[in-house]
This record gives sequence, C-alpha cells and structure tokens, in this order.
Amino acid sequence: MPKTSPPSQPLMLAMVICDTVIDDRISGKKSLIGLFDAIATTNLPCRVNELHVFVALTEGYGKRELRMRCISSESDEELFGTTTDIEFPDPLSVVELNLGFRGCEFPEAGEYRFQLFIEQTLLCERKFRVTQVPGFQPGAPGNQLGD
Repeated sequence: MPKTSPPSQPLMLAMVICDTVIDDRISGKKSLIGLFDAIATTNLPCRVNELHVFVALTEGYGKRELRMRCISSESDEELFGTTTDIEFPDPLSVVELNLGFRGCEFPEAGEYRFQLFIEQTLLCERKFRVTQVPGFQPGAPGNQLGD
C-alpha cells in the first residue's frame, strides 16, 4: 500500500454552545447542559455571565495550537476569545475541550460567529444570534396570566 501523508487539519466532530459542561471523572462522559445558539434580550449591549463551547476533534497529529474566538458577522470585530494547545496522542484519538467564557458582551442585535482555528486555519464556525425584544413591564396589557 502506498504511504499517505497525514491530513493537515483535524476533523471536527462537534462544536456546541451551552450553559455548562459536566465532566464525570469516573466514566469520562460529558453532559452538555442548556444548549443554545441564540439569545433574546431586553437591553443592549447585553452580557452573558457564562457560556461554554464544547469541541470534539479527531484525526489530529501531535501538539497543535487551537484558537476560539467570537466575532461580529457584520464587522469581523473580535469580541472575545482564547488560545490553548491541544495534544493528539494518535490520529484515532478524540480530543474533547470545554472552552469556558465569562462576562461575554454582545454590543448589538444581529449575527455573531464562534470560530475555531487550528494554527492560522479556520476549521469550523458556528452562527449565534442576538435579538432584542420589548422589555417586560409588570401590570402592562399582555403581561398578565389570562390575557
């Protein structure tokens, strides 16, 4: 059989945005809690106290630099991000990462993107939408049970 060179980029198995990731240390299983790809807010800019991006990759080789960032789709401006090194013990391994972010601020309604880079190459991106809804006012018509 001819020898083939390893692929240049790992294969993305999952990229999920959620409230939290629970890691069972005994079984090694992960539980993703509160999956979402959009938020609705009454005030802008809006702040998300905490969110997590769970990532699963395979077919990687050796140590690689991973970068996750959130950008505005309209302006390409980076709102927040992180960089970390990942290690693939072998190409059949599945490497799972829980990337947690605190105090995430979204300046306006619209579309955002979570982007995953390996070194300088964009591997995957996930759309995320922020919408503004009218504020809740206690006692206002339509805000009471039975209306």
